[in-house]
Amino acid sequence: MLTDEERLTVVNVVASTRVAEELDLPDIAIQLNCEYEPEQFPGVVYRVVDPKLAILMFRSGRAVCTGGKNEDNIEVGIERMIGDLRAAGIETWDQKDVEIEVQNMVATYSLFYPEDYAGTAKMDDINTKVIEENGSIRAATDEEVEANDDRIRGVLQGEPLAALPRKLNLNNLTFHLPFDKVEYEPEQFPGLIYRLDYPRVVCLIFGSGKMVITGARHKDEILEAVEQIKDELADLLYE
Repeated sequence: MLTDEERLTVVNVVASTRVAEELDLPDIAIQLNCEYEPEQFPGVVYRVVDPKLAILMFRSGRAVCTGGKNEDNIEVGIERMIGDLRAAGIETWDQKDVEIEVQNMVATYSLFYPEDYAGTAKMDDINTKVIEENGSIRAATDEEVEANDDRIRGVLQGEPLAALPRKLNLNNLTFHLPFDKVEYEPEQFPGLIYRLDYPRVVCLIFGSGKMVITGARHKDEILEAVEQIKDELADLLYE
C-alpha cells in the first residue's frame, strides 16, 4: 500500500523573489528574447526549458516563478535567470542575497479504501480501473492507464473494494463536513470546495475520490490536510 506522500503529486509551486532594485524590461525583452507585451501584461515572461518554468519579471525587480514541481526547481530557474541577465550586462543582486519565498503549492491526491475494508462493489463500475493478478485485483497505476494496458478492466459487482480507489457521494459529504467550510454547487462546478482553517488550504474534492489541494506553502501542510480529510471521511466508509 502506498503512503500518503507517495500518492501525493505536487503539480505546481509558485514562488516570489526580488533580484534587483529595478529592471529595464524593454531591454531585457530584447537581450533575452523574452515575451513582453506591456499593453496586455506589465511583466516580461522568461521561460526555462528544463525544469519547465515560467518566471515573470517586473520593473520593481520582483519576479514570480510558476510551474515548478518542488523548491529545487524554483531555485534552479531563478539562478539561470540571474545568470542570463548578468551575461547580458543587466545588473542584479548576487544570488546569495536573493531570497525566495513559496507563495502557493498545488497538489493532487486520490483517496483509496483501506486494505482491511470489507465492503464490495454494489454494481459494475467501468470507471474504476483495475488489473487482475494472481486471483486478486489491484488498482491500475496512472502509467498503466495512460499506456492502455490490455489487462485493465472495470470492477465487477460483488468484488472487494479494499485498497481500490474510493468513490464519494458529494451530496452526502456536505452533511458530514462543517457546513460553514463547504461549498457545493454541482450546476456550476463538479467538485466540493472545502476550506480548512488549519492548515489554511482549500481542497477540491470530486466524486471520483480525487482531490486538488491548494494554498499551502509547504508539502507538510498538504500532507497534514490529507490526513485531516481522511479522518473526517472515515465514518462514511461504513454507512
